[in-house]
Amino acid sequence: MTVTGVVSTVLLVAGLLIVVGSCAGMAVLDDPLDRLHLTTPAAMLGSTGICAAVVVREGLSASGLAAIGVAVILIGASPLAGHAAARAIAVRRGASWSDPQDESTGVPGEER
Repeated sequence: MTVTGVVSTVLLVAGLLIVVGSCAGMAVLDDPLDRLHLTTPAAMLGSTGICAAVVVREGLSASGLAAIGVAVILIGASPLAGHAAARAIAVRRGASWSDPQDESTGVPGEER
């Protein structure tokens, strides 16, 4: 086995272990916010490791560039999706997301 084969196998196994570990943790935890914390390692580290394994094995071919694109999208979208999901959970639980300056006496333009 070549050096690139060994490196890509190590990256692939590391990424898969992170994803499987996150999934196992999500199966154990009950609270949705705790589960949400476990999606970050799977989306950021696990998938990036898997995409890096593809880049090492395939190089900068079409498959390698596609893997880089997937990794960039996951790294960019994962925090945004996590924040949106956490905010939806908090709102469903009754949290208020209004600005204190918006809660005036009820008359528009009138200060407290």
